[in-house]
Amino acid sequence: MSEDLNTPGQALFPDFARIAGMYEREVAGMSDEQYDAVRPDKSWGAWSIRKQVSHIASVHYRHFLGNWGEALFGANLPRDKSLIDTGGADRSLDPKRFHEMADLIAALKDGTNLVWEILAGETLGSMREKRQTRVIQADDRFPTGESRTSYTENLTLKAHPGTYWRDETDPELFHYTLEFTFRHVLWEGFAHLRTVQAHKQAMGLPLVNDLPEAGYLKILRWE
Repeated sequence: MSEDLNTPGQALFPDFARIAGMYEREVAGMSDEQYDAVRPDKSWGAWSIRKQVSHIASVHYRHFLGNWGEALFGANLPRDKSLIDTGGADRSLDPKRFHEMADLIAALKDGTNLVWEILAGETLGSMREKRQTRVIQADDRFPTGESRTSYTENLTLKAHPGTYWRDETDPELFHYTLEFTFRHVLWEGFAHLRTVQAHKQAMGLPLVNDLPEAGYLKILRWE
């Protein structure tokens, strides 16, 4: 990416304008049975295609209405904050509110539109000036049981040098920039789309999208 601090946000992350369409094309024409199939014998297979799409749709809301909402918008959020509610589900949209694939894709389109709107007012310099912190305790785990610390050390810190870093004095405190969040959310989008494709390959279905060999796709593996 360019190091010109005046580079517009949309020029830095043009893929936010197309990734929802990539998901829509990849899942088109499939049945509910195919959307809901899981493969627990695979490291990537515990979440179905429906869950993958719900998760990545929720990521945009959780990061930009939740984590960054007050810093970016104050009390005037551009979307209803209830969109970050999971209804008790693990890192996804509320399944009682969003279940049909058409509704999940619509939410994903809205989430990426939200990000595109935010990018219109940002530059590389402004993204790097905006910073937040988070605490990840040594024993913190995702609902799946995976260690949050291990995930952070083995993926996030390695993939985002300079925009996500551990505090020098507190090993449980982490700092990150808005630039990191844009890149993380986009790379999550590609990674979960690759998982959708892994499900399709297991079903013998043709793939639609060519994914860039970038970001998390260079680190993660789909056996």
